[in-house]
Order: sequence, then structure tokens, then C-alpha cells
Amino acid sequence: MKKSLSNKTIQLNYFSRFAELTKKTNEAWSTEAVTVQELWFELDAQYRFEQEMSSVRPAINHEFCDWQRVINDRDIISFISPVSGG
Repeated sequence: MKKSLSNKTIQLNYFSRFAELTKKTNEAWSTEAVTVQELWFELDAQYRFEQEMSSVRPAINHEFCDWQRVINDRDIISFISPVSGG
């Protein structure tokens, strides 16, 4: 089967609550999502993150970005949940 031109393989890194819910710290993920926001909804449908998107910061290739940032093949994507001090 031929790979779709819009299909990309990315690396996902999971931290804290996301790692608990996915039972992984990272994984390769194949997606047709164009933006980080589309990817969030795709992953939330799969894993039920139980977290409001507004309280999460996305990062691509180790740099924070906005939700409308375009995803490229082989990007490294993380979703950072709020950290509480104490």
C-alpha cells in the first residue's frame, strides 16, 4: 500500500499525566493531522487525556508552539501539562 502524501510519521513524547494515560513515554505515530490542534483531538480520541486543551502547551522539536503550527514528517511533538510547585 502506498503512503498518502498527507500522511506523516512523527515522534510523540509523553510526560507526567500523559505518560500515565498512554502507559508510554514516547511512540511513533502516523497521522494525517495538519496542525498540532488536529493532532491533539486525534490523540485525545485515542487516549482520553482528561485535560482541557487550554491548560496544555504544545511543543514541536523541543520548542513551544501555538496550536495552529503545521506538523511536518519526522517532527518530535510533546504536550506539556501544567506543573504544580510545592
